[in-house]
Amino acid sequence: MPPKTLTTTTTAHTVWRVGYSPDPWAWSGWQYATDGRFPGRWDDIDGNFRTIYAGSSLLACLLEVLAHFRQDAHLAAEFEDIDEDDLDRHMHPTIRPGRVPRQWLDLRGIATGTLTGTFCVVTASETIARLHPGFIGLALSLGLSNFDAAALKDARPRRLTQSIATWLYENTDVNGVSFKSRHGDDLSLWAVFERPQDGPVSACLTDIEHHMITGAEPEFVRALHLLDLQWD
Repeated sequence: MPPKTLTTTTTAHTVWRVGYSPDPWAWSGWQYATDGRFPGRWDDIDGNFRTIYAGSSLLACLLEVLAHFRQDAHLAAEFEDIDEDDLDRHMHPTIRPGRVPRQWLDLRGIATGTLTGTFCVVTASETIARLHPGFIGLALSLGLSNFDAAALKDARPRRLTQSIATWLYENTDVNGVSFKSRHGDDLSLWAVFERPQDGPVSACLTDIEHHMITGAEPEFVRALHLLDLQWD
């Protein structure tokens, strides 16, 4: 039998990003890292390179960046038990779960571009089989029942996915990872690794265009609906 290999895809797709103005495609500044590392699912566990995320559609991006506003059922119940004083509400306003502050739009913009490169299809069966021996121990130590596609789609054990990103960066020449959104398999996402030849923006991105974001876009309205969110 031939040795197990990583499944990769060579892409030339139009991709989307919702990020900070004036250039959503720019790498995040190292000054925003915590202890020299970024917290994204496919960021470097050692903090030696940066990762930027792209989506197959504006909706895919919005679901990712707005999901943390979603109301947690347990937290919502706790809020209902709080008897808030009117003066305290006025002096120390808080955003209730399930609400998106309008100010969220002020610092952000939309960008598109053509993404070209070779990306590891991380949940493909061949990829999982290739990575399994090296990462099953870490997966089990993090409380996961196995090293499988479910583990790689789980957003919580970032140490696992970040360790895989570091291994891919150090042992292959892939430009990043191709994976499906946790919000639906119909939504494709890419994690693009920063390589030494990159400038302020990944060399994998061309034909970049910037767009205003108003919150009235049909995709924005759709994302709010799917996540059960409202404007604050």
